[in-house]
Amino acid sequence: MTSHADRWTTDPVVPATILSRRCHGSLDAITDSEQRALRPIGTTAHDVAARTGALLTGLFVLPSVRIFQGVRPTAADVPRVPHVISAGHRLVFVESVAWPSGRYATTAAGRIHCDGMYIGQSVRPLIAAVRHWREILPHGHLVSALVVVHPPADGELALPTATCRDLAWTRASDAVRDIRAQLPREQQATSIRAVAALLAATTAEENP
Repeated sequence: MTSHADRWTTDPVVPATILSRRCHGSLDAITDSEQRALRPIGTTAHDVAARTGALLTGLFVLPSVRIFQGVRPTAADVPRVPHVISAGHRLVFVESVAWPSGRYATTAAGRIHCDGMYIGQSVRPLIAAVRHWREILPHGHLVSALVVVHPPADGELALPTATCRDLAWTRASDAVRDIRAQLPREQQATSIRAVAALLAATTAEENP
């Protein structure tokens, strides 16, 4: 049986006019690099970001949603975040990974462990990006991050427990549901300041 997530991955039906108006930027800058603090295992960063992107088209049923791809997370020269969801004054930074089976956890310092062993990855840069965008946007904007984990076909995978309000975790199959729960329940006017800042952060002039 084909899962909901598989249907979105293989057959996303979104009119081109909606994509052109409400999806900005490109995933071309999402490449494999040791600089990426969160990285997929067994596949490429671009591939897993594209898989998440196909799922996120399900958010376009909400009229206020815009999706920005390949966003510079801070003013520093660091790898880009694959997706940022914008709706009203709400921004959700979305990172994507694909990890093998195991029990994952984060330490107080943001380091990620699997079955008790450090895997060389960290959530600290993503949390730093959330806090950076809170500072540069006017008061009243809400910014957080979500890590979408694509689990293996076989085996069990336990997600880390969220340890702060800045960041949450979700399985790919639950990503659209969990993002929708963070977005405004009623349609809100688009934040011109947020959209302008996100558009500027998707420009091609620095593509780490």
